[in-house]
Amino acid sequence: MNEQQFESELIQYLSSGVISHRNHHATGGHAVAEQAADYIYTTKRWRHHPEIKTTDDLWANFKAILEQHNQNTLDYPLSVVEFNQVKKIISELHTPYLAGQFLYGLNGVSQIEIDLDDGRHVFLTVFDQKQVGAGDTVYQVVNQIRRPAKIIGKQNRIFDTTLLINGLPVIQIEEKRDTRDVNEALNQMHQYIDENQYRDIFSTLQILVAITPNNVKYMANTTADKFNKDFAFNWQNRDNAIVRDWKTFADAMLSIPMAHQMATNYMILDGTKNKQALKVMRPYQVYATQNIISRLKQVDFEFGSNKVGYIWHTTGSGKTITSFKTAWLASRMPHVDKVVFVVDRIALTRQTSENYQAYDPDGDIADVAQSGVVKSTHTTTDLSRKLKSRGNDIIVTSVQKLDTLIKRKYFQAPDKNIVFIVDEAHRSTGGDSFKAIQAAFKRAAWIGYTGTPMFDDTTTGLRTEDIFGPLLHAYTIREAIADRNVLGFKVDFETTIDEEQMKTQYLPAFYRERYPNWTEEQIRQKIDNLTQEDMDDAVEPSFYDENIEHVRLVVADIFKNWRNRSNDGKYNALFTTHVGGGKASTPMAMMYFREFQRVNQERKAAGLPTLKVAVTFSDNGSNNDGMLANNQGLHYAMQEYNHAFGTQFGMDDVIGYTQDVTSRLNKSAADKNFLDLVIVVDQLLTGFDAPELNTLYVDRTLKGAGLIQAYSRTNRIADMKEKPWGRIVNYRWPAQNEKLMNNALAIYANIKSADLRDKPIEDGGENVLAKPFKDMLAEVKAVVAKLDVLTKGFQELPPSEKDKDHMVDLLRAYNNGMSKLKQYNPEENEDESGFDYDKPEVLLAQLGMSTEQETMLTTVLANELKAHLAATQKIPLRQIELRMTHVKDVKIDYDYLTELVTRLLNEVHEQKMEAAAQTREDINRFASGLEDRSYAKEITNAATAIYNGSYQAEHYPVENLTESNSIIQAANNVILDHILIDFRVKWGITDIINSTQMREMFSRHQYGMQDLDNTGQLRDLITEAGKNYRILAREPEIRDLNKIRYRNDLRQAIYRLADQMAENQ
Repeated sequence: MNEQQFESELIQYLSSGVISHRNHHATGGHAVAEQAADYIYTTKRWRHHPEIKTTDDLWANFKAILEQHNQNTLDYPLSVVEFNQVKKIISELHTPYLAGQFLYGLNGVSQIEIDLDDGRHVFLTVFDQKQVGAGDTVYQVVNQIRRPAKIIGKQNRIFDTTLLINGLPVIQIEEKRDTRDVNEALNQMHQYIDENQYRDIFSTLQILVAITPNNVKYMANTTADKFNKDFAFNWQNRDNAIVRDWKTFADAMLSIPMAHQMATNYMILDGTKNKQALKVMRPYQVYATQNIISRLKQVDFEFGSNKVGYIWHTTGSGKTITSFKTAWLASRMPHVDKVVFVVDRIALTRQTSENYQAYDPDGDIADVAQSGVVKSTHTTTDLSRKLKSRGNDIIVTSVQKLDTLIKRKYFQAPDKNIVFIVDEAHRSTGGDSFKAIQAAFKRAAWIGYTGTPMFDDTTTGLRTEDIFGPLLHAYTIREAIADRNVLGFKVDFETTIDEEQMKTQYLPAFYRERYPNWTEEQIRQKIDNLTQEDMDDAVEPSFYDENIEHVRLVVADIFKNWRNRSNDGKYNALFTTHVGGGKASTPMAMMYFREFQRVNQERKAAGLPTLKVAVTFSDNGSNNDGMLANNQGLHYAMQEYNHAFGTQFGMDDVIGYTQDVTSRLNKSAADKNFLDLVIVVDQLLTGFDAPELNTLYVDRTLKGAGLIQAYSRTNRIADMKEKPWGRIVNYRWPAQNEKLMNNALAIYANIKSADLRDKPIEDGGENVLAKPFKDMLAEVKAVVAKLDVLTKGFQELPPSEKDKDHMVDLLRAYNNGMSKLKQYNPEENEDESGFDYDKPEVLLAQLGMSTEQETMLTTVLANELKAHLAATQKIPLRQIELRMTHVKDVKIDYDYLTELVTRLLNEVHEQKMEAAAQTREDINRFASGLEDRSYAKEITNAATAIYNGSYQAEHYPVENLTESNSIIQAANNVILDHILIDFRVKWGITDIINSTQMREMFSRHQYGMQDLDNTGQLRDLITEAGKNYRILAREPEIRDLNKIRYRNDLRQAIYRLADQMAENQ
């Protein structure tokens, strides 16, 4: 099916009103059966208007609808002057965020303020969110809208399909035929954004849809610099299965009222300072919100405390957005007076308040006067006052403040219907305090959000369902990893125990004491047949706790494997330790801190890299036996920290110290002086987000929800090429801790855990944990073999366009696999080497490549392929998404380049042109291997200038050349001067502007921008050129142009040349 046929079918399906609930089957590479969409449809449908084909047609259509909806305000149709005011307001919505604010309006009503010709000042209603799918809301679909270029020199465009609500474009759909990749449609829309096509009446676009018959993705509209295809999502059904069939997608998301709700109710206006953007909710977030709102509609607050239910969305999946939208929609319900969002720690109140206030469409975080509906609580008294106040506010508070409030002597719950939304519900519900809070509010509804619910298998107390009611929606870690929402885990289980020493010394004594009646032969047989679990059983906690030898071996392992685990220092780490038996854990944390300091001093003296390490834990005011040692240790750690970072924290500001440590760990510190590793006991293991943290070192026992929460500190998405997973390294009881991990994953990676059944759930780690090295190696080796064949031994690009496209896919698979292989420690495997930064050739040999072939593939061929794609797609080279992973840092051999330049100069001077041609080819091949494409272009230009004789050395023969850069720069300038001179002669402007002036004018130019006339220089140049071009222009076809055409063509040619120069800078 070609694109025109597909577009026709799509429009017919959207506008016919025939909504099929049959099972649709995806075709092509994703042939999976999909369940029918579970939606309720109204009688409304999109009405097709084939007569609307231009921007003017769209404005006229919008004008008619606006006049119809405002009949009670307007006595006559809007005049040209009046409607121009409307057009101006809409056209000045320069970002999707501003457009989202406009469409939301005030309290959900969007209005335009204009002056009528009769002197009246009126407000015209554009949207009313209460009319979603109802009332007089008009739903239209148009196609093939012709759009003239918005930037001189760019192409005219034709948009595929646009969905209009009340006459304004809200959803833009770009179709591709069944043989094309859906990402091509996304790239096309990115190009339209870059060309300012989504302006004037298209400024109001909220959602972009890329669609083929076999696949669909959607994303929020954005600006060109923030466009990221990682935020383009597939739709999912209610079981979280991906929807690829276009009809199923149309039934689900493009139906009415769902499409309108997605563009309004399920959009987030993120007003975070300097990061303002639209965000569209993902399907699992939509379903969770829908389910809660549906249950809230059934709540009878007179009944008392209502347990509405809980949402189980894995850590890192965007619970803040989901919970805010739930709170915001709930606050608009007629029988809800207040919504209270409850966090489990006072320290999180501020963070959550700031997030909520940024999302509040009625507020403005930059304007205190426009505070919106989200209210933070600074004190318990402040909380009490806001609970009693008028207005349907959203109050952000902590469980500690609520507990303090209800214990006040004269506390009386307000006579209001209150919805409580509890974050980290698994933590804030322990003990009797939360039970008392629930009992204190007689007219309340309770909703829980958690990434790790409490089940029978994970708690001996109350389950999450007992406290909040039934599970309303689940999105597990397995599903989040599959959707690329979070990363999987690479988990290592190390031991500091010398196995031979243990078998010959420790274990014989252990078994003699435990089994005094055993013979020496029985003991020997037991030891000879030991499993890892048996060894774990024999190791007492005292072997690990406060054992300096164990501490030293752990720290030594961290330093030894730091490059692999941190991706050569790009990411940082957390280290957590804990002592059992009711003993204080802070002395163990300080042992580690002092050992890191000791090793750092040794490495610094030896000229080796060191690590910036801090430790943080709470001060102790309990007057117990460990208080003095705890506080002395913390004071010492703070002094060391102050010395390292130039801070001045004391024991009177432990909170400030911890916040500063956190900022250096999540790399938000203003001075950009970050930490490599932070040692903790329990702090930062929950609720802490740091995308550039990739490793958690564990010297303790973790299990259940605590394990998942701690592991999840490492698996936030950053750069999936550089950070393919979250890394966990365990140092105690390897067999026991691996079993605990598998048990936790079996529960929290499987939605069936919520069935609360007695039978244990198997297979928790599949698709969650990293593959063994040998499996990963085999995958990459297969890719390398295909690239070998495709490039004829890594020597040349394949000739056909189809094979070049295939090569792009293979290179991306190679990058993905190689980035993972580089993080396997060298000694992790008996049969395979892992990756050794000092011996990269070992891994390459296992993959079937030499170091020369790897360099050729990842530099020369990759760069040639990117250049070819940029040329064929007519886009800047930098827009080609193909960033290579190198097995080692690529070093430029400048001596070799100098040798080639010397040889070329002498060969041309001696007229050895055949040899010179080969040397020029060698120089071009050298340039092809450079990551810096601007410098590569300078080198090839220089080679051309030398070869054709445009550049000559001062003295021949050229000998003892120490560097080539000055020659390259001078020869490159010769080529650029020739280009500029040729351009000036061609267009007849040699007497108006010289090459130096053109260079100066272009020096301020940014690729693709119309920015050359800020001072009027370009305008003056074109005006002057138009006077004598019929005499001075070299080309007859230019001399024959009429004046208007000449001036327009010259402007376009100048911008093309400026783009060419900018691309090569």
